[in-house]
Amino acid sequence: MTYKQAFYPSKPFVITAVIMLIIGSALGSIWMMIVYGLILPAELMSRVNLHVLVQFDGFLTLMIMGMGYLIVPRFRNISIPSIKIAYLSYVLVLLSIICSISVSWSGIPQIIHDFGSFLADAFRLIAVGIFCFTLILILRVRPKLLRMADYFILISVMLFGTLTVLHSFNISAVTNNILLWLMFPILMIFGVEYKTLPSFIGFIWPRKLPSLISATLLTLSLCFGIASIFHNSIIFSTIFQFSFLFGAIFFALAQNIFVGFDTSKIMQLSKGEKKARYKYTLFIAKLSFAILFVGIGLSITSIYLPDIFVIYDMWIHVIAIGFIGLTVALYLPILLSPILGRTIRFTHLSKLPIWLIVISLGIRVVGDIFIQSIPYYGEVSHQYLSIALSLSGWLTLAAILYFMFMVHRSMNVASQVFTEDGTTAL
Repeated sequence: MTYKQAFYPSKPFVITAVIMLIIGSALGSIWMMIVYGLILPAELMSRVNLHVLVQFDGFLTLMIMGMGYLIVPRFRNISIPSIKIAYLSYVLVLLSIICSISVSWSGIPQIIHDFGSFLADAFRLIAVGIFCFTLILILRVRPKLLRMADYFILISVMLFGTLTVLHSFNISAVTNNILLWLMFPILMIFGVEYKTLPSFIGFIWPRKLPSLISATLLTLSLCFGIASIFHNSIIFSTIFQFSFLFGAIFFALAQNIFVGFDTSKIMQLSKGEKKARYKYTLFIAKLSFAILFVGIGLSITSIYLPDIFVIYDMWIHVIAIGFIGLTVALYLPILLSPILGRTIRFTHLSKLPIWLIVISLGIRVVGDIFIQSIPYYGEVSHQYLSIALSLSGWLTLAAILYFMFMVHRSMNVASQVFTEDGTTAL
């Protein structure tokens, strides 16, 4: 198998995930307009329930599988055991999504709905099983450096598989535990960042003790998160979310993201593409982890204020958009470069999409507070304010589209940049 062929399986996963992200974000933007009181066509309103399906089963699942098939073997300089089996898992995920969308239409006979739901769960279960089994086989090959990264990836894979199996049994507590579903991509991101961030932000190895504390706390969090599915206990939920928060904090400490070394000398010595990539990586790493801490903190608040919808909505989107979304913006150029066989230059990547996402989250927070405050002010006309607040989702979509435009533009000017700074492809 050639070097280029090793990246083939990830290509459909990543590209389809980006398409799903755009569709899901558009549906989410329409949903926000409805939440803020705007009247839309009935048929359009009935379709917004697909937002969660497209984002979770589509974007998150396909992106994590694509990252896993590409990055984990690359850490070991090996290929995946079977490209055909990886492609099969891709087809099965798509079939699962198609079946789930088909049974979401109203008016279909109950027997067709039940059979379609069964097929959707079966296809997804087999696809995720293939992915988890493949990655566990790859993880058996011991890497030369930073083996702790494998642990974060392993518990992510195990959590992904466990949630998929439990979900197939229609356990409502699994579906409702959103933070646990968000945890599996976050753990995968931690594993990838543990391996790659040291070379991106100064060749400083992760600190050993904070790494061990982080791994311990995240394992504790995972165990209590799964336990909370079977036993609805405020104690279990509190331990789950507090250990998750402190596990993330110690991970950031281990990676020297906020403190640990002076970046001024690196900034002085770097230039061109290397300096642009360094600044881009450090900026997103700091911002995304700060947002993650806020998001998990808000999720802890929602334990004790479960009836306040705005807090629930707020922390989900702060984590999903603010941490996972920004991290995808960091790694997508690196993923696409080997997949497409074209160099993507960080000197032509602007921070504008990042700021659009931050502004979007800020507007969403204001909007959530606004709809929570409406009952206290009686019946008032807020149609124009609702329109302004509902722009939050569309700003996120605009950020995604502009980011993809930037990436496309940077590929077209790669040869010109190469002659300017003398760097090689990523």
